[in-house]
Amino acid sequence: VFVMAIGVKGVTLEMAAIIGAIVCVLTGCLTEKQAYASIDWVTIFLFAGMMPVSKAMDVTGAGKLIAEWTVGIMGGSPSPLVVTAVLFLLSCGLTQFMSNTASAALLCPIGIAISQNLGADPKAVLMAIAVAASCAFASPVGTPPNTLVLGPGGYKFMDYVKAGTGLVMVCFAVSLVVIPMVWPFFP
Repeated sequence: VFVMAIGVKGVTLEMAAIIGAIVCVLTGCLTEKQAYASIDWVTIFLFAGMMPVSKAMDVTGAGKLIAEWTVGIMGGSPSPLVVTAVLFLLSCGLTQFMSNTASAALLCPIGIAISQNLGADPKAVLMAIAVAASCAFASPVGTPPNTLVLGPGGYKFMDYVKAGTGLVMVCFAVSLVVIPMVWPFFP
């Protein structure tokens, strides 16, 4: 139902998801109790809390101010690839200790402002932020699955650092090659 609804003109992704959930309850695939229990309220409240912060950074000009400060530190007119690399590393660092959604929501307005400041298309920078925000490999607190296996696996914090750092470096290298090819800085 979800996939079919996406193809219908005028039905947004959000509407298709809600329609799919309602159909699951109406057809008996899920009980109302199961549907309600499956809602991740932490994520919903995180979105609800971070979206105003992100909007406020945009409206107040804080995102632009941070962007100008960042560009100034990088030498005034850095390469968009350097900016992408820096924001990738910053997003990846944040996501080791906070939600990937929160780190992306925090950095996206800054990435857009920096890209606009350089006259570059922000798509590549935003994709780098999104990919990096999903690289929560090097910390047990970066993502719930890491936390879930911490106790039963008998892992320590440094186990995540050892295993995850290599994965982060691979994602970093691949992203810096592939992302600008798919989303050029200057189309």
